[in-house]
Amino acid sequence: MCSFNIFSASHLPKIPSISSLFIQFICLMCLSLGFSSSAAGNYNKGALYFAQGDYLTALGIWAPLAKQGNPAAQYSIGLLYDQGKGVDKDSKRALKYFQSAVEQNLPVAQYYLGMKYYAGLGVKKDAVKARQLLEKAAQSDYLQAQFQLANLYDKGYDRGYNKGKGALQDSKLATHWFTRAAENGYGPAQHSLATRFLTGRGTTLDLQQGIFWLKKAAEQRDSDAMRDLGFMYFEGMGVRKNFQQAHDLLLSPAEEGSGLALFLLGEIYAVGGDGIKKNLPQAKKWFQLSQKAGYQDAQKRLQQLSGHAKPSNSPQKKQKKQQKLIPKSADTRLTHDALRFKQLDDNYYLLQILTATHYRSISKLTDQYIDEVTYFLKIKKNKDELFILTYGYYQSYDEAKKAITLLPKIFQLKSKPWIRQVKHLKPSVL
Repeated sequence: MCSFNIFSASHLPKIPSISSLFIQFICLMCLSLGFSSSAAGNYNKGALYFAQGDYLTALGIWAPLAKQGNPAAQYSIGLLYDQGKGVDKDSKRALKYFQSAVEQNLPVAQYYLGMKYYAGLGVKKDAVKARQLLEKAAQSDYLQAQFQLANLYDKGYDRGYNKGKGALQDSKLATHWFTRAAENGYGPAQHSLATRFLTGRGTTLDLQQGIFWLKKAAEQRDSDAMRDLGFMYFEGMGVRKNFQQAHDLLLSPAEEGSGLALFLLGEIYAVGGDGIKKNLPQAKKWFQLSQKAGYQDAQKRLQQLSGHAKPSNSPQKKQKKQQKLIPKSADTRLTHDALRFKQLDDNYYLLQILTATHYRSISKLTDQYIDEVTYFLKIKKNKDELFILTYGYYQSYDEAKKAITLLPKIFQLKSKPWIRQVKHLKPSVL
């Protein structure tokens, strides 16, 4: 089953290089109001010189427009100084131009400057300014801003940064902005929204809605969505099991180095079906690539195919062994796991895999996977009762983060679960 994403500095997209913004420069004309035809022509002329690498000539054309209050020209000159294209890099001068464009409500400038305040690139980190700027751009339907604002509300601001004065964590508000961006056609947001429906985070758990948005994102060649939808077709989760469909979806994320995608392609050729012939040499090739990508289960499968290891720990035998650990009924398990959980050290960390409002929504997974480091818990959040599934028990945040890559395959549909400290969760456990 999927888990959900954590928004941290590692997930913050890099501020784009200026060379990737040429097309965006042309489109800025559509975002700005009050342009005369001559001003629009001059701006585009400067953009053409920019495309040829003649940044000084572009600057010379844009400078008069910027003085006349043209926000696109102001933003573009800000980028030249910010990234040192044709001029000496000058963060202060760049900030002045960005602020002028922001004051005239240019969404791309609001987004760009908001991301710089979040990351502290050329400016002092400021969570409040970052949120305010991203929100302004998001209200104008700037898709990247909507997506990053959603991520920001999903996680809240970085721990201890700006003394906690940024946006509070708000899963429902995060879902709102993911939905806005997804409905506007932004692939990464469609994937994130799918993940929320598949986990019940910030919305109701809805498998069909999750599949719907995965397909939308996959149509746009979003690599994460293609990997996850390929997993669904491989397992037959919410869709009819189809190895050919899974294969076609998994190829692109595999080429990008996804360990899970590489592993699943190996499994497809190891078993065969749906028009794909069983091919052990091909399976070994994919498993070897998966192993190089750091996927833990790949080495075991290679050993099994090479006859160096007996597949004695089959899922059926493993499940029988796990079932002996605790009683079978849901109520008894909840009581049992709550008692175990409350004995954990408050300062340790765990991985929260799944959240649901109804037990039946996750009963298949909780019944299927049981071991000594998995906890099935009922918690109270505000006035609502929720069911959660956690995995692992780690001394530090970094150890928990590292353990994400070693999760059992069933939990690796999405690579990043929610890292939580025991002491923050323990008071809400019923």
